[in-house]
Amino acid sequence: MERDFIAVLDFGGQYAHLIAKRIRHQGVLAKVFSPRATTAELRSARGIVLSGGPQSVYGEEAVPFNADLLTLDRPLLGLCYGHQVLAHHLGGQVRHLEHGEFGKTRLRLLKQPAGPLFEGVPDATEVWMSHADTVLQAPPDFDVLAETALTPVAAMGHRTRPIFGLMFHAEVTDTPEGGRMLANFVRLTGARPSWTMAQFLSEALTDCRRQVGERNVLMFLSGGVDSTVAYALLGKALGPERLRGLLVDNGFLRKDEARQILERYRALGFAGVDFIDAGEDFLRAVSGLTDPQAKRRAIGETFLQVRERYLAGLKLDPERWLLGQGTLYPDIIESGGTQHAQVIKFHHNRVERIEELIAAGHVVEPLKELYKDEVRTLGETLGLPPEIVWRHPFPGPGLAINVLCATGEETYPELAATRARIGEALRGTPYRGDVLPVRSVGVQGDS
Repeated sequence: MERDFIAVLDFGGQYAHLIAKRIRHQGVLAKVFSPRATTAELRSARGIVLSGGPQSVYGEEAVPFNADLLTLDRPLLGLCYGHQVLAHHLGGQVRHLEHGEFGKTRLRLLKQPAGPLFEGVPDATEVWMSHADTVLQAPPDFDVLAETALTPVAAMGHRTRPIFGLMFHAEVTDTPEGGRMLANFVRLTGARPSWTMAQFLSEALTDCRRQVGERNVLMFLSGGVDSTVAYALLGKALGPERLRGLLVDNGFLRKDEARQILERYRALGFAGVDFIDAGEDFLRAVSGLTDPQAKRRAIGETFLQVRERYLAGLKLDPERWLLGQGTLYPDIIESGGTQHAQVIKFHHNRVERIEELIAAGHVVEPLKELYKDEVRTLGETLGLPPEIVWRHPFPGPGLAINVLCATGEETYPELAATRARIGEALRGTPYRGDVLPVRSVGVQGDS
């Protein structure tokens, strides 16, 4: 049966699939499309959401957009960059802000009722902003629905058509009323609820069987929720005789972790799981490395070397044994893995050789469209116990990344100027602060 769906246009921001996830939480199927999608492709969509993105609508690298989609008689919602795209193509004004607007911001609705998108939303609420450009003037036939201190057109709506733009990210939890706004938009589309995790599982099983065909899968396991749920799903799809698991101690696990994981897997009936202690290999691979990105690359490459030795030792044909990974959607988007996304940080499961295997169709990633909370729900649907499903996340590279490294020769020429800026910002406030000479593994979004 062809199900109702809402289309999400991915302009390369971090949150395109998060928007889709929030819509799925309303029980409605959401599909992600390129901004170049044709009107024929999206004619059956019940609504269209334009996601955020790292570019400027005026920049040379602005994502190509099929503006004909704006002529479809469907509810439209632009979020952040998508809001700017709507304004730009429909006759509004988008301009660059000198300092941008980032973080939690107070939003004020300009009238009540503020229209169907804001039904049930209070006059003033907190929203999450993340933009350097902003909409200064709404297009003709649009009403300005809300503002912030820096953004005069923080929300807008067409007077006769169901077209809305929000300068903020309604899809993130830092916008407390964002879920209500998205639910209101879904209601406006008239889409019938038909998406459940059980439905996703059924489709994922079919997809795995189709991709693997007559071949087999070797799955790297860490004991974490992602790889364990992926392994359980593949076992259900292929059967235990066509699936092997490999737990590799990379030398950066927590104390007794490998033993505890193996005991847990035996209790679950995971019979085809082998164990390799390759700690020395990984320690040699990262020796002398201090940059987290360099360590991720080295660790990803070493995992592949361990896999190759394992297959050779058992005389298993690499062409007949695909690589299974518990990759989630955030891993892909942070690695710049969608068409218009910028690299935020590399992941050990996205090093160059793994990308080559993916291009050749030799990698199976059944969770690649999901976020962590959805994986936990899928694990419960598969019948995995709470101690697996709700295990605290721990990165695949383990403490190799969590422990900061330095050569002892680092210099911080910007430290004095940064301390002065912090001091000036706090002047006249009851707060005191300092800046430590530490470069950690924190990352920033987009550009």
